[in-house]
Amino acid sequence: MTEHKPGSFFAELRRRNVIRVAGLYLVGAWLLVQIAETLLPIFKTPDWVLQSLVVLLALGFVPALVFAWVFEMTPQGLRRESEVERSAGAVDHTARKLDIAVIVLLVGVAAMMVWGRAGSGSISPGETSAGAAMAAGENEPDPIAADAPLRSIAVLAFDDLSADQDQAYFAEGVSEELLNVLARIDGLKVAARTSSFKFKDGDADIGEIGRALGVDSVLEGSVRKSGDQMRITAQLIKVSDGFHLWSESYDREVDNIFAVQDEIATAIVDALKLQLDIEEETAGRTTNVAAYDLYLRGRQEGRQPTREGLRKAIDLYEQALALDDDFAAAYGGIAEAWVWLEDYGGFRATEAFPQAEQAARRALELDPQSAEAKTSMAMVYDRYYNDQQRATALFEDILATNPNHVIAYNLYADSLLDIGEPRRAVEVQRSAAELDPLSFFYRARLAGRLITNQRLEEAEQVLEGVLADDPGNGYAEEEMASLRRIQGRLADAAGYLARVHAERPGDPYSAAWLAIVGIEMGDDAMADAWVAASRARGADNRWELLARRAIAESRGDTAALDGLASASGGHVGAHLRGLAAIGREQWPEARKALNDALRLSNYRDGQPLTLQNVQPLILLAWLDQREGLPEAARRLAELDAFLGKIQAEGGQVASNLNSTVELARVAAVAGDRERSLGYLQAAVDEEGFRQAWLIERDPVFEAWRDDAGFKALADRMRSLGRAEHAKVVAAGLHRP
Repeated sequence: MTEHKPGSFFAELRRRNVIRVAGLYLVGAWLLVQIAETLLPIFKTPDWVLQSLVVLLALGFVPALVFAWVFEMTPQGLRRESEVERSAGAVDHTARKLDIAVIVLLVGVAAMMVWGRAGSGSISPGETSAGAAMAAGENEPDPIAADAPLRSIAVLAFDDLSADQDQAYFAEGVSEELLNVLARIDGLKVAARTSSFKFKDGDADIGEIGRALGVDSVLEGSVRKSGDQMRITAQLIKVSDGFHLWSESYDREVDNIFAVQDEIATAIVDALKLQLDIEEETAGRTTNVAAYDLYLRGRQEGRQPTREGLRKAIDLYEQALALDDDFAAAYGGIAEAWVWLEDYGGFRATEAFPQAEQAARRALELDPQSAEAKTSMAMVYDRYYNDQQRATALFEDILATNPNHVIAYNLYADSLLDIGEPRRAVEVQRSAAELDPLSFFYRARLAGRLITNQRLEEAEQVLEGVLADDPGNGYAEEEMASLRRIQGRLADAAGYLARVHAERPGDPYSAAWLAIVGIEMGDDAMADAWVAASRARGADNRWELLARRAIAESRGDTAALDGLASASGGHVGAHLRGLAAIGREQWPEARKALNDALRLSNYRDGQPLTLQNVQPLILLAWLDQREGLPEAARRLAELDAFLGKIQAEGGQVASNLNSTVELARVAAVAGDRERSLGYLQAAVDEEGFRQAWLIERDPVFEAWRDDAGFKALADRMRSLGRAEHAKVVAAGLHRP
């Protein structure tokens, strides 16, 4: 071995390549951490894995330098430095290898940095396999398809990777906020939350998700939150080939959550080459992190329309507003919750809708484009003020400015029924189901609209599909009960309603309809028992009042009708006062009350009718006819045209009003026995109509009380009802 003079310590470090090894180690460690940081979240790896990797690499630095000092890489292999022949060639040989390794790693670092700036910061298994196939000349994507603009997206629920797994509401809230911002972009179809979030914790690949939701891009990500720190990772993936269009990770403090959301939304918009004004689209949110956290918890509580969940949601929204009184989205959440509480929570309209209106108006002051607040206001116009024209205009505005707001489609379909457009109601409801294809709720609602259009076979197919995918689904069972009633299968309807009543505490709907089924089967005790069960879930709720009205009318109980008039208020209350006055033969009082009902239901001469106008208008025509007034003919012609249009569109049964039966009543007032009896027979045979009391109690049939044909039809309805009643008693469904 040749002796050598060591010289200075720094020179010796260079001679032994320790400095080169240090550079190689640092660059390699940095590159390894960057790759791990990108790929580990894809596999839902806990925080400690990355943390452990960083610690191990740090601890390994000094041993690596010691190893480089002690050992030398030679053409003969790894040797102790003291045993190596120290010629210039040997030193240069090792140095060149180390230099090449450092250069290769630096090229890799540069490539990652360039790729990250271009929006491709991570490599997925899908990209690797696709790249390999292209290198082999196989399955090359169609250049036209590859360059085609992407115009649809699904935002999946972000994964909660926090150590305690207690931030799911926060992770889902982040992704839902992004979904809501993207949903406002003109020309971009955004899959609704219910459907896209169904893939949470699943093992479906991007291709499956894209096909199921009908989208060509998917945004997925994760949130890791610990104290005031968070890491959000997001990646935008093209469905057709699995390539990442964009990917990024953000390590920030929680109070920067809003800025991160804007950055992600902007990056997605840039990747899809769309236009979005972030400041305008996020006008309704807060900058208070604690208020935002309460809001996200409220959204989670109010997800299912139950009385308990919606009340908890309102409480959390109000806590958020205590921290930030200008938080428009929290007001919008309160408005939306009160709208649902009137339907599913047993609250009176006179209590729920004013609360909804107050919150919606405040939300719109702060954020005029709030789709949630606009939708709630449209429902207030429709259901509370009976102003279908303003409701329709507002719904159209919502769908024009926010075409992905699925709730608006759903509720607009109800409003379209009120103005006598059942066919369009089906089209609009179908749009909701298409935007949210995996939502059992919207599929069941579509079946309900098909039922109102007498498309019973199609409705049954939809409902059977829902129940096959989700046995016991309450929404599908509700609609199946409606279908069975129209088919005259009252016992089957009662079975579905009883199950929903048991499964959905706080909802008064099913018990009220069981009371109506009891009337149709001639069992007064059953009707009284079930209406009491409905009332127990909220006194004077909409559905209880509907059942009590049916009971009072079937018994000719004018005192009960007066009480219901006071409880109902509005145009319904005025109509019931008019009906009670007719029962007492108080003709002037009846006329005044019925005119009030028309005024309160926004009836105007020369304006299109709505379903709310129909029944008071028929009774006024009857009063005109009995007094020999010429107004009767004009009213009857107006009713015939409106109800005939509904029938022509296939909408025989809509919003608890059967247009076939109403046409029978119009014909009875006009004195057309054959036409009136024909409509009633069609209602009995084709639409499951079983309310025999109508012929005996309704004043418009006064002239036909003793007519053999009408009496025979009433007897047949009773007989059909009794046959179903025996099955209900055998199943024990006649009592709660």
